[in-house]
Amino acid sequence: MSNSAPKTAQMISPDAYPQMMGRQDGMRAMAALRSGQTMAQAQVAMEEAAAPMKAAILQYVDEMEAAGADMRTVFDKVHEIRGFAATAGLVTTGRIAEILCRYMDEVERMGKTPDGNLVALHVSAIARAARTQEDDIQLGEQVAAELTALARKLAR
Repeated sequence: MSNSAPKTAQMISPDAYPQMMGRQDGMRAMAALRSGQTMAQAQVAMEEAAAPMKAAILQYVDEMEAAGADMRTVFDKVHEIRGFAATAGLVTTGRIAEILCRYMDEVERMGKTPDGNLVALHVSAIARAARTQEDDIQLGEQVAAELTALARKLAR
């Protein structure tokens, strides 16, 4: 190994990279992506993926509930739930998971420990929303607003 000084990074201009496709190919690809047929196929794919995604979310909910006071596991599971609950048609579940993630992030950033009762309340609300047959978005927004206010108050 040589004792020479480390080399500095070489900046490469974006124009120096070869284009993945030409202008006409790019225009054709964009037209295909914007077509009604592509949109319909995407909608069918999303609908077919909803049931397996909901099953995965319910598994995460079970694991999150089983985690109890293990805040790292709760955070990991709620983060996963937040990521794709709305895609599975669980809008309220995703909204409440988002609130809990933000609360836990904020508390950690401040060097504090999350309030166990508040986390348990969120976990319970997420579980209830995920297991409900129909997503009552209006009621979910009301619950989400109240949980957000409570989380902000306790994060101070």
